[in-house]
Amino acid sequence: MNDENSAKRNRVNLTIPFSLLEKIDAHVEKKLEDGESRDTANRSAFVMEMFKLGLRVHENKINKDASEKTLDQKLELIAKNALMNGFIIDAIFGIMKETVDTSKVVRNEMLLDPDWPKEMKERVAGKLLEYFK
Repeated sequence: MNDENSAKRNRVNLTIPFSLLEKIDAHVEKKLEDGESRDTANRSAFVMEMFKLGLRVHENKINKDASEKTLDQKLELIAKNALMNGFIIDAIFGIMKETVDTSKVVRNEMLLDPDWPKEMKERVAGKLLEYFK
């Protein structure tokens, strides 16, 4: 009896709002224009495909470790490090360009300035906001 039930498909009736139905029809039409047959490009097939995709996303969300970073967080970390390195390099080369006599350069003076890390963090935060609007 169990094999018989597993071999059958479970039919489910789902009421879909007209606002979503219009979007579904637009996607089905696009698939038909791309050359897919009516067997694979219809409302039921498209809704089932989206349901499977949504189910996979939901399962991945549940299985994801709470401490694991999202891709946006990882990208922000990479961008922040790249920007900080760029600002530090600009500061170093700026000192070298402005100073003709290198013996007069006081080593690490800019890094010892207490306002410099704060200013750099503000510049990095501004750039990150610009990039990740």
